[in-house]
Amino acid sequence: MEQAAVQARADIATAIIASGLADQPVTHLVEGAMQRLVSAGVPLDRMQVGFRILHPLFDGMSITWTDTAGVEVSYYEKIDVDGSSFRLSPFYYMLGNGLSELRLRIDSDETVARYPLLTELKARGFTDYLAMIVSFGDAPMTPETHQGLGTSWSTRSPSGFSNSDIAAMRQVLSPLALALRVVIKDQITRNALNTFHGPLIGGRILSGLIKRGAGERLAAALWYSDLRNSTGLADALPVEAFLDLLNVYFDCAAGAVMDEGGQVLDIIGDAILAFFPSSGVNGPGEAEACAAALRAAASAHARLAELKAEGNARAASIAFGIGIHFGDVVFGNAGTAERLKFGIIGRSVNEVERTAEMAKLLKREVVVSDAAASRLARPLESEGLFGRLHLADLGEHELRGIPSVRRLWALDRARN
Repeated sequence: MEQAAVQARADIATAIIASGLADQPVTHLVEGAMQRLVSAGVPLDRMQVGFRILHPLFDGMSITWTDTAGVEVSYYEKIDVDGSSFRLSPFYYMLGNGLSELRLRIDSDETVARYPLLTELKARGFTDYLAMIVSFGDAPMTPETHQGLGTSWSTRSPSGFSNSDIAAMRQVLSPLALALRVVIKDQITRNALNTFHGPLIGGRILSGLIKRGAGERLAAALWYSDLRNSTGLADALPVEAFLDLLNVYFDCAAGAVMDEGGQVLDIIGDAILAFFPSSGVNGPGEAEACAAALRAAASAHARLAELKAEGNARAASIAFGIGIHFGDVVFGNAGTAERLKFGIIGRSVNEVERTAEMAKLLKREVVVSDAAASRLARPLESEGLFGRLHLADLGEHELRGIPSVRRLWALDRARN
């Protein structure tokens, strides 16, 4: 009997490793592992694994499996503040006291009252709880480290976990932690690439397009915004206040681009370069790419106006102009062998920057090149969030560094 149980546990560990090698989604990996444990006779009703992540918005992530809901993924902010769920968890106690395992009978141990999670589990009929921590590397985990993960295993069985059950969970923990470690590192890599380069470039880097000179030529609607009076603001404000102001501006401008399906390619000081591809990389048609860029421009200024109406102190000092152009660009990477940059290059990039300059000179919020305006299927109109919009002809103008004059248009609210 014991030999059969040992073999069953070994089979579960082998299946977990196979799932990890197959690069299955983490939800499938965890679901499969828990179902195999239950099928082997372990009275498991809940399992949770938690770990820190490198992410601009979140500090931690958990994967929770229950017999009723399956697998759920959650993200957590500010886990290092007093009163956070992490600070009030058994994991925090274990990490602070150098413990790799903690067993508590939820239905009878008085120390359960110290932990809100265990109090909740007790109210839901759980009886037994086992927490185990796995460190990555030679050094033990601490409350601040990213090098490891914590797991907890709970049951509603009146008799709790048997010694055989605990042996089974211990045996599958190592292969499970190894598979999850690969997933965690992959997610950290994706988060870092997407945060600093955007999902399009991040995805291309991960897909292997990292050779110097790798790229393609494509047509796109280009979008360039520039904060007004940035030098004066930087001189007048403390560093933290100026960075806070920049983040408000980026939320308005870059946030609007991403909501419309555009790609923020670069943040150059206080300027934003983005594009809406109409060819290659599964881009839409030319008219829709230009319309999406215009909608993003209208949305960016609407967001700022809303913040000002709400009395946001940082928004009150913000003004920015946007230039929109359509043209061919080279989308790829260039640089030295040791330092490459993935982005778009070409004459059209220069032209959209000069178009944005004209927004300042002509005292307009959004200036659109004739190349972009002429590709719209019909005049841009919206009765939704932004009110009725239209393009006003600004005539022909010289753009700095551009050899011939260009007809420009302004994105305006229509006057009744």
